[in-house]
Amino acid sequence: MSGHLKSKLTNSKIILLYYLIILILTGYATYKNGIILYQKNLINLIGIFKPLLLVLSGIIITYLINYIYINVIKKDKYDYKEDYTPLFIALITLTLPLNISFILYLVIIILSNILKLFYNIEFINYYNLIKILFILILLIIGKYSYLTLYDTNIETNFSTLDLFLGRGFGGIATGNILLLIICYLIMLFNEAYKKEIPIIAIASYIITLVIFDLLFKNSVVLDIKNLITNGFIFGCLFIATIPMYSPIKYKEKVIYSILIGIISFVINKIFNIYDGIYFAIIITNIIIIGYELLERRIINEHK
Repeated sequence: MSGHLKSKLTNSKIILLYYLIILILTGYATYKNGIILYQKNLINLIGIFKPLLLVLSGIIITYLINYIYINVIKKDKYDYKEDYTPLFIALITLTLPLNISFILYLVIIILSNILKLFYNIEFINYYNLIKILFILILLIIGKYSYLTLYDTNIETNFSTLDLFLGRGFGGIATGNILLLIICYLIMLFNEAYKKEIPIIAIASYIITLVIFDLLFKNSVVLDIKNLITNGFIFGCLFIATIPMYSPIKYKEKVIYSILIGIISFVINKIFNIYDGIYFAIIITNIIIIGYELLERRIINEHK
């Protein structure tokens, strides 16, 4: 199912492109949940930099673990310029609630990186599994909430424009749709980026949303607002498109994207308004694997 598309850019340049996006989104998160709160005397000076510290610590820890494993344990040469793992860890970090414990974050990231070295999963999106692990642990300890000091102290009534500009609830840097559009346009410079997946998945989600709300006479506007804030768009852009865990063939990409849109909406509507995309990616990975196996079986039977 998974694979890399060819690009004129080298791996190191593609990685830099991703880091540019991470920098843009982390910068906004630092402004919204750092500088503004500091100006309102709601956090101390160090609190301004929590989004940045979380992202940087995830990147540095991942580089260090990979370096130790490859250079020290395997006695090989570690090429950090070709390593995608730290940037995908950073992207997962940007989906987390800002109020997450720093210690808990470090423990999960360290364990996740170590497990990845010894238990390589080929077909299921491993980084997505890390996100789900965070969700489950936060639920178990009763700390699962995307509300921040900004949301509870600065604004309580958000217009659609406010939500579009990232002033609503959500992960550390998942809610600013304007910035996400800019980041998507930046990613188009990378020919290997699977640009169809986000477009088809978002369209699938919206079509499912409209049909459901018309049938059951629900508020389309309210569900569109939820779409803006629930992290679905961020997940489509950066997590569902991770090269090694997403389809390379066009037909499979279409099926994959449509399923992600539909399943995400169903999960968001029934179970959890925020994190349906991450469970949908796992479910869709499994469905696509089953589809591929069935397709191969049919081809073999007709030989």
